[in-house]
Amino acid sequence: MNLADRLQLHPLLRAVVFLGLGIITGDHLLADVSATVWLWAALSALVLACLAGRSAVLQGGAILLAAFLLGSFLISNAEERYRIVPDREPVAYEAVVVSQPVEKGKTIRFDMLVTEGRLCGRKVRASVLKDTVGRRYSRLRIGEGITACSRMERPSSSGTSRFDYAAYLKTQGVAAQTFIPYDRWRRASVSLERLSVWQRFKLAALDWRMQFVGRYRSSGFDGQALAVVAAMTLGDKSAVSKGVMAAYRESGAAHVLALSGLHLSIIYLIFVTLSVPLRFRILREVLLLTAIWAYVVMVGLMPSVVRAATMVTVYSLAGLAGRPRMSLGTLAFTALVMLVAEPFSLFDVGFQLSFMAVFFILLFHGGVSRLVPVKFQQQHRIFRYVWQLTVISFIAQLGTAPLAAYYFGRLPVYFLITNFVVIPAASVILYLSVAVLAFTALPPVQCWLVTVLVAVVDGLNRILAHIASWPFSGIDGIFIGKLQVVCCYFVLFAFSAALYILRRSAPQAIKPFKRRARQ
Repeated sequence: MNLADRLQLHPLLRAVVFLGLGIITGDHLLADVSATVWLWAALSALVLACLAGRSAVLQGGAILLAAFLLGSFLISNAEERYRIVPDREPVAYEAVVVSQPVEKGKTIRFDMLVTEGRLCGRKVRASVLKDTVGRRYSRLRIGEGITACSRMERPSSSGTSRFDYAAYLKTQGVAAQTFIPYDRWRRASVSLERLSVWQRFKLAALDWRMQFVGRYRSSGFDGQALAVVAAMTLGDKSAVSKGVMAAYRESGAAHVLALSGLHLSIIYLIFVTLSVPLRFRILREVLLLTAIWAYVVMVGLMPSVVRAATMVTVYSLAGLAGRPRMSLGTLAFTALVMLVAEPFSLFDVGFQLSFMAVFFILLFHGGVSRLVPVKFQQQHRIFRYVWQLTVISFIAQLGTAPLAAYYFGRLPVYFLITNFVVIPAASVILYLSVAVLAFTALPPVQCWLVTVLVAVVDGLNRILAHIASWPFSGIDGIFIGKLQVVCCYFVLFAFSAALYILRRSAPQAIKPFKRRARQ
């Protein structure tokens, strides 16, 4: 089955593509076309699809047009959540801290949820000037309330930077940004009554995550070992030093510090192993999904983890329904759910990288993997593991390379070597982290597990720092535009299609020569 046929088997994938194009179009026309216009246009396209029941081509085109217009409506409607009137003068308000404060030069930066004031219920990115004498800023933590007086402004991007900071803040749910002088805020007890139930639930989840970080600290972790374990298991990267972060980034292992599908798949395998004795398949899947979503809550409902958990949920339900678990249809349905729920997710770098990596793996893994006969792989399990990890790493890197070059201007060279180190190490770290928390009641066993875990983390940090120090560890200074990204993907698909055609035509071209040789 060729590439075009495989794509034809998944009509939902085409609908998601048109939905994404509609989101991009609606984002560019926010000032010219209202959400109401897009909604009526989408409804008209759906009516046309219903009336064109006898014409499959016309009906299919109308459905794709409806998906396109729906995307434009969703982004226009979502934009209303971020429209604010900037303050001319400083105003007083109450808020609660919802992200770990991070020092940025002379300021400390964090996200806060306004609980009282004009922007009640909105998330704001705050930059607080440090008070170097009292150092009150050093005592700020997630979940603490503050009262402040400052001007709320619309998020803006630097005119000299290629990075769209304003769009990035929208993907994080941030509606405004503000600068708070050191003498215009204080810690206080604030009421959460005006917040929605969902917002209060997310605050409780963030508090739960901080409690687990505290349990790690009380178990004997400290320094960068604690920082890396907290990042890999709970998504808290606030304590990771610049040196360690640079080593992970330059060696091509930065993805392992951000909770994603890789981490959730390992956690899923842990739960699958624990649920093996269960005989009833439906009960087992329900318990697995319950455990997965409990973990999502434990890490504070991070968007990347919610995205991966949605994929796991669709994967599980597809298996119960007797459908292929990992398919382009599963990926398309997951993307559809995520984009309808939050259309600004399309502009999130993590969303783009993760879905493009999975898309390329699902599309090309089978063909590339079969370059080595399946029977040979089955007979040599170690080779099979090495070969499959190589194929998946290469395809994922190839699929995300244009986006990585566009956003970061750098491509790692030794990513294959890095993945052979970091993926097994991440699995061991996650398994040991679960064991450390499970053996809290047995301090001697927990202490031994902590010692092993710290040794693994320190060893991983040293190896990645060594790989990052190798000559030509990365290709830097890559600056490409959006049009060039599109052209790169067009070339990749065209090249793969050409290889498929040559592969199919080669046996036909050889047959006449074989016939003549026999004669």
